[in-house]
Amino acid sequence: MLLRRVIPLALLVLVLGSAQAQNWVGLRTGYPLGVTVHYGISDMFSDSTDGRVSANLRVRGGDVDFGVGFDVLETVHVEPPFRVYLGGGPAIEFGGAGALFEVHGLAGGEFFLSDLDLEELSVFAEFSLGGAIGIGRASQIPTFGGAVGFNYYF
Repeated sequence: MLLRRVIPLALLVLVLGSAQAQNWVGLRTGYPLGVTVHYGISDMFSDSTDGRVSANLRVRGGDVDFGVGFDVLETVHVEPPFRVYLGGGPAIEFGGAGALFEVHGLAGGEFFLSDLDLEELSVFAEFSLGGAIGIGRASQIPTFGGAVGFNYYF
């Protein structure tokens, strides 16, 4: 099954990328309705390019879907305590109605709570645009998303 191949590959990427980088975990919610937990690695690909793997539960059309995804995030502007980034990547969701394979781009902004002496915490907002091919369910082109959440850096 595809999920049995995706999860070990994502774990391998995380282990290899964690050797010399700062990591973070986060939680986000938004549209489409759901909750996502993610794990990120700062500078995974270069000094300004991060990697992030996500797992989510979403409600789509009356069904609850479970999904996993991977994003590459490129920092495009830093003005402390703000950071602006662009990115994107693939994701796959499984639910009672079938599966969706999505590819999306995203834009986001992050605000670090350093002024409150909480250097490890940040809040963020993201917007995404993509397309999803359905397997056993209808395809969705285009797809739109919006999320707000927080990250904890360690």
